[in-house]
Amino acid sequence: MDAITTLRFAGFGGQGIVKTGEIFGAAAVADGLRALQNQSYGSSARGGLCTADVVVGRGELYELEPDRFDVLVIMSQDSCNAFCDHLHPDGKLIFEQDLVTLPQAHHEPAFGVPATQIAASELGRRIVTNMVMLGFCAALTGLVGRPALERTIRGSVPKGTEQLNIKAFSEGFERGVAAGRAG
Repeated sequence: MDAITTLRFAGFGGQGIVKTGEIFGAAAVADGLRALQNQSYGSSARGGLCTADVVVGRGELYELEPDRFDVLVIMSQDSCNAFCDHLHPDGKLIFEQDLVTLPQAHHEPAFGVPATQIAASELGRRIVTNMVMLGFCAALTGLVGRPALERTIRGSVPKGTEQLNIKAFSEGFERGVAAGRAG
């Protein structure tokens, strides 16, 4: 792992963007890393542009609001339009392929997953789309160990939803492993 890695999770309010960033940051700490996490909401809680930034590393972390990101996870077209230019040239772009159309001159490598469709059709609950994306991101980046992420998910989601959230995370993780092998 590089000394410091910057990530931005972005979408619209109501997609669980902030919760995803919180879980990723907390799991990084549980996995022995240092982490900072920050979030921003758009003009409204639901539907407005929303971001969660996470900075992880082994050394001292100073940048709470990075301008450029090593990993960009986008879950809406508005977030793609707003933040694709903020990805480092050698960064990793991860996107919700059913909600995001990448620009013609999009960044490579780019990895898409139909997270909303997986959550709605395969798991029966659209609300866990963010856990599918979290698993996909975790597998593609390898920044935080799967056991730490699963423990953090169990302790961070509402009681009674732990298994559903872990299943959604696992679905995303397995697709991320496959995409990493193919890419």
